[in-house]
Amino acid sequence: MKSLLFPALWLSLCLTALGQKPRPCESPALLEGRIFSAAPSKHVEVLGLFSYDGYLHRFHITEEIITRNQTLFVNYIMLFKESLLYKISFHNKTCERLPLSVPFRPLEVPQDASFGGQLIIGGSSKPGEGLLVNLWKGTDPQTKGRYMMTFTEFGCLPIQQNYFSKETGGVFTSFYDMTTGIRDPNVFIPPPFCG
Repeated sequence: MKSLLFPALWLSLCLTALGQKPRPCESPALLEGRIFSAAPSKHVEVLGLFSYDGYLHRFHITEEIITRNQTLFVNYIMLFKESLLYKISFHNKTCERLPLSVPFRPLEVPQDASFGGQLIIGGSSKPGEGLLVNLWKGTDPQTKGRYMMTFTEFGCLPIQQNYFSKETGGVFTSFYDMTTGIRDPNVFIPPPFCG
C-alpha cells in the first residue's frame, strides 16, 4: 500500500506544479489607454492614446510623433476586416485612405511564447504595493524578430513590449492608464473630410 502512495503523491505534486505555471493569455477585447514607444536607432519617440476592439478587429491611435527636428500629430484608424488604414491630420484636415496589408494581431501573449518568469513591479512588503506580472519571450515567425513582453498576471493587460529585428532595430513600447471598454466607439469612424 505504501508503495502506491508515494507515486500517487509524486504525480499529484507534479500536476499541481504544472497547473501553477502561467499560460499565454489574451487581453480584454475592448481596451483603451496610453502608449509610449521608442525606436532609438530611428530617433523616434511616440506618445499616444489607443483604443482597441478585438471583437471587430479595429485599432485607433492618436499619436504625437517626436523625431530629431519635428513633432507631428497624427491619428490612425486601422480597420483590419476591411483592410483599410486611415492616416488623419485634424490640424490640416487631411486624410489618407491606404490599404492595410498586415494581419490583425490581438493584444495577447502568443501561444508559442516561452514563459520567462514572474515578478512584482513596485514593492512586495505589503499587499497592494506592487503589480504581479509575467514575462514572455519568443521569436515572431513572420518577421524573425525577437520579442520580450510583460503582461499582468490578473487581467492579462499589456505592460511592456520590447522587439528587435535587423530592419527595425530595437522598439520599446509601454502601455499605461488602461481601462476596459470603449468610451466612444466613434473613434473607429473616419471624420467626414475623409470622404
